[in-house]
Amino acid sequence: MSRAEASAGWQGAMRLEWKYGSSEVRFEIPDSNVASILEPRQLHRLPNPAKAIVEAMAYPIGADPLSSIVREGTRAAILVSDKTRPCPSYEIIPSVVSELLRLGLKKSDITIFFANGTHKGHAHDEQRTLVGQEIADNFRLVEHNCREEGNFVSLGKTTRGTEVSVNRRMLDNDLIIGVANLDVHYFAGYSGGAKSIVPGMAAFHTIRQNHSLMLLPEAEAGVADGNPVREDLEEAAGLAGLDFIVNVVLNDEREIVHVVAGHYVKAHRSGIPPNDYMYKTSVLERADIVVATVGGYPKDMSLYQAQKGLDNAARAVRDGGTIILLAECREGLGDETFERWLMEADSPDSAIGRLKENFTPGGHKAFAIARVAKRAQVILVSNLASNVARRAFMTPSNSIKEAMREAFNAQGRGASIILMPYAGSTLPCLSK
Repeated sequence: MSRAEASAGWQGAMRLEWKYGSSEVRFEIPDSNVASILEPRQLHRLPNPAKAIVEAMAYPIGADPLSSIVREGTRAAILVSDKTRPCPSYEIIPSVVSELLRLGLKKSDITIFFANGTHKGHAHDEQRTLVGQEIADNFRLVEHNCREEGNFVSLGKTTRGTEVSVNRRMLDNDLIIGVANLDVHYFAGYSGGAKSIVPGMAAFHTIRQNHSLMLLPEAEAGVADGNPVREDLEEAAGLAGLDFIVNVVLNDEREIVHVVAGHYVKAHRSGIPPNDYMYKTSVLERADIVVATVGGYPKDMSLYQAQKGLDNAARAVRDGGTIILLAECREGLGDETFERWLMEADSPDSAIGRLKENFTPGGHKAFAIARVAKRAQVILVSNLASNVARRAFMTPSNSIKEAMREAFNAQGRGASIILMPYAGSTLPCLSK
């Protein structure tokens, strides 16, 4: 009986428990096949995150402290991440708000915007979860809608030709502060920083033009300087007048381990080294099989979100290999345009060709999945219907055990395996 056919308990099995949705999934892998486990290095939670946030704001990087910017009557916009991001805004916003109130602002001077980008808005209970009950009950909350006609001001074009149109209500404020987490992003290099503006508070056509730069080879995960997407959105943030950021770096338990504040480029770059220390991992050789989960909810709330983990896993698998992706996808595919593009695509090539001819946000995720599917077999363990998974160029599987059986059948009983329990945040880097 082969390893793939063993029913219960391989000899020398590695027993694993990985995050899947809001729970865990337990499974076994024959340890003789495991080439490496790629997972974040651990940095410990800051003992007092609130104090660290206040100190970071008091001594900002590349920007004047808020005390020299804020005056009585200053109107402030605080931009926060939507529910698809792991950013603990409920831990950050109270410190930011307290500092603004200490400097003389009134509650009525402060508006909190949900920087949704192309994502859908939130119900009131979701808002309360994101920013905390006290903040939700005492401050003005505004949902950004990238398709809301008449809600945008055009600010000109970037040097790469992106027409920058951003939320009019945001621009009605004297001070704009972006709050986000800094993490690896599969084509903008990193999340955080200027992304609070684009895509966060931008019009659909602005997001579309900026994101179309992902087709350029320099638009790589884990690369900030020289990345055309990030440089373009940072130029856009300058046009929009992003005054200040407060960004946090999170460990794999979503705890705050580092805080940066100040200029949207200079402070952002200072947060990259601790992030890279945790999440960039060296790979000596790509494996036949990569088993990956994105780290549970909210990163696997939909296939749209879980795609980021798939993209990272693809960096660790050889051409012609197999990726097993565990992603609950409780909200299905997660985006109407993404779903339409997958349902209308006849093959990975048709999805790729369509995006090159007509770049569309949402479609770019279909492109990214198709690009991986051309290189490797993808087996998906999820709550998605089998026919939906197949339209996403993946082989559906009911369990990790069944998926492993299929992978061994495809790659052979001696196949090498790389394990990625936090593929949403782990960036494999091939050693040269």
